[in-house]
Formats: sequence, structure tokens, C-alpha cells
Amino acid sequence: MSNPKIVAIIPARMGASRFPGKPLTKILNLPMVEHVRRRIILAPIIDEVYVATCDQEIKEAVETHGGKAVMTANTHERCTDRIAEAAESLQLQDAIIVIVQGDEPLFMPEAIDLVVGPLLKDEQIQCSNLLSRIITPEDFSDIDIVKAVLDYRGRVMFYSRSPIPYARTTHHQTPLRQTGISAFRSRFLKTFTELSPTPLERTESIDFLRMLEHGLSISGVIYDQVAVGVDRPDDVEKIEYILQNDPKQNRLFEQIIKT
Repeated sequence: MSNPKIVAIIPARMGASRFPGKPLTKILNLPMVEHVRRRIILAPIIDEVYVATCDQEIKEAVETHGGKAVMTANTHERCTDRIAEAAESLQLQDAIIVIVQGDEPLFMPEAIDLVVGPLLKDEQIQCSNLLSRIITPEDFSDIDIVKAVLDYRGRVMFYSRSPIPYARTTHHQTPLRQTGISAFRSRFLKTFTELSPTPLERTESIDFLRMLEHGLSISGVIYDQVAVGVDRPDDVEKIEYILQNDPKQNRLFEQIIKT
């Protein structure tokens, strides 16, 4: 198999219900979406990076910082549909599309290699999703954090905002959370948009449940780094503290502000 083109696309919109204007929120004087874009650039496996948005102000901000943006419709309920439109607009055929959510400003560039790995090793794998371990009881019960369970082959069985799996005894698995990093073959991404939205997808408000309810497989990739995303305005202060005080994160931050 020839090496496919690998393109990262960041979905971003200003109208998030829990945190309006989130993509352009400044984190240590740099827009959040720009933190994410610059971290992706540091992943050698990535050929191109785009931001997919329905907001002109996001497009202008990205381009002001030297990035590339693709305008999409403002009618998408799910970010994966927005990514699919952008991929079609860019004519990305037979490519691997890496989706990195714009509210993951602390992800490490090596995470990109991990999530793409299964698709490069096995032509049968169409989609993979990076997962991380849940450490605290507070995160396990937080409905903003999507939990995941895997089968013996490492395929995702289910996602939920509820605490899963329920630990009836003391012998239980370390719970996993979905991160905002995933990889699709471009043709599979197109298939996703052709599937009708599903009841559980709507109930939980989780894109990937559409695939599971239609009987499609998602490969789960466990990443040792604890995921820290931005769901609400008060998360920004926590992110800034980590960037300034965690040695590894601080070194990476110093690197991206020079990008």
C-alpha cells in the first residue's frame, strides 16, 4: 500500500453553547485554536493542517497567524459532519484525515502518530480514536467528559457521558475517556455523513455513537497522558497554570510561540 496523504483538520465554531467564542479565547495571549494548530505542525507525520469553520472571524484569526482555514456551512450539528464537508472541499481522496478538536490545547504532538498508527498498519481499520485513562472520581462523574469501553480486540463498544463501566465490585478496569483526537480514512468519513443520525447519538450528543449504532467499528488507542480539555471558561486558568508550571508543557509552549 502506498503511503496516503495525512491531513489534520481542526473543527472550530464560535457558537458553542457551554462556552461561546471558545476557539478565539486567549490562553497566554494566543488564541486557543492557534495553540492546537501549532502543536499539530510539530507532528512530522502530518502533511497539511486546516481549520474548518463556519465563522469568518475564526478564518481571519487563523490566516493572520499564517494558518489555512476552510469555510463550511453553519448548519452542522456534529463536528464530524463539518470535517467531512471540509475534506470534500479540499478534494482529499484516499487520504487519512486526523481530527483534532480545537479545545485540546495541551495534547502532545506524538499523540498524532499514535492515533494514525492503526490505519497505517492495517488497511481494514477505517477509524481510530485516542483514549486516555480517567484518574479522578470527579472526572468519572463529569458529564462533559465522554467515557468509553473497549472489547478484547481494542474496538470501542460504547461511549457515554454517564460513568461506565459501573464498578459493582472492587475488581474493575481503569475507566477511559474519549479525547478529541481521531483518524479516519477519507472514504469512511464520507460514509459517516451518509448515515442517518441515530437515537443514542442524539441522546448522548456524541458523534461517534452514530457509527456504533450503524454497526461500524472504531479502533480505540489508549494514550498514557491524562487528557485535559477546555469545556467551560473556568478551565482556561487551569490550562494556563499547567503551561507555565509543568516542565514538559512549558517547553512545548515556548516552542510553539516561536512557530
